[in-house]
Amino acid sequence: MKGFIVKFISQDHAENFLRMKEKYPQVEKAGDYCAACYIIALPEVFEHVGDPGKLEWPFSWCYDYETVEVGENDDWDYTKNGKYYRRDSQEDESGHMVTGSRFAGLSGGARRLVKAAMNLYNGANDFNLEDGICSWDDRLFQVFINACLIRRGSQLG
Repeated sequence: MKGFIVKFISQDHAENFLRMKEKYPQVEKAGDYCAACYIIALPEVFEHVGDPGKLEWPFSWCYDYETVEVGENDDWDYTKNGKYYRRDSQEDESGHMVTGSRFAGLSGGARRLVKAAMNLYNGANDFNLEDGICSWDDRLFQVFINACLIRRGSQLG
């Protein structure tokens, strides 16, 4: 982000962030994208992402789903190039997509950190701050604090 120094925990973290930035150039100006990609780039998270170039959105790797093209009058999730698409997936009792195997493969602390990233990105509200604080070691807690500063910095500048 312009005028904001992002603190990486390792060279791999920085390199992974650059790969996410290639896919999501919005990182330069949008704090929600920057904070999300900063957490996703953490090496123990990024190893579960797969090829960032194939992501539909920053957290699509967290879910098992199939994207199908549908008609304009059907139930659809997004449009692209004048076409309508729906993500078919298993849903929980609240109607939210069920997380997939790549997300499940994360450690408990990393899962909580990714949920924090989702919350910083779009306000997803199944993130529990107290649960995160109690599970993160100093390193993961610092990543969370840095992500919060990144997200907040977008609103200060």
